[in-house]
Amino acid sequence: MDSHGNIVIMKQVAAAIALFLVVHSPSPTNAMILDSPSKLVDGVCKKTLNYADCVSAIGSASASDLKTLARVSLERAVSNTTNSKDYIDKLAKDKSRAPALIRALKECASDYESSAASFKSAKMELDEDISSANYDAKVAGDGADSCDTSLKATKKDVPSVKARNYYVKLYSNIGFVITEQLGG
Repeated sequence: MDSHGNIVIMKQVAAAIALFLVVHSPSPTNAMILDSPSKLVDGVCKKTLNYADCVSAIGSASASDLKTLARVSLERAVSNTTNSKDYIDKLAKDKSRAPALIRALKECASDYESSAASFKSAKMELDEDISSANYDAKVAGDGADSCDTSLKATKKDVPSVKARNYYVKLYSNIGFVITEQLGG
């Protein structure tokens, strides 16, 4: 093949790559939405443990008022915690792990069950007793702290569980901040 043929092929490849990038790139409008949380979310997230992670967790919530944002955030907390509990349950069934680690993981799964129940209670109490919702949102994070303690005792590092513990604590903090603003 001559150099002219190579140039034509290179131009075709470049055009195909350019087309791919244009088609698969986010639009400027979507990028602006992702970069700029609503004033409501921004106001909540500024008061949490980690602004960026909070925006990532609840920034896409369609909420026009604080109570709706609380409800959506607590629903996400329940979902995240329940999915994490299921993941930890699977880890605990792996018989190739050290017995002490299996025990710790089983304790973590139980802790996560309690955390999910606290998040559910907080959500139900939004319309009944905001102080109780505030308390339950706050104590939901205790399960992750307990799980951290159980894992540290084994001297085994399980980064995937540590990450999940962080998000339970983050959702707990988000729920606490929102319910506190509601009067809790």
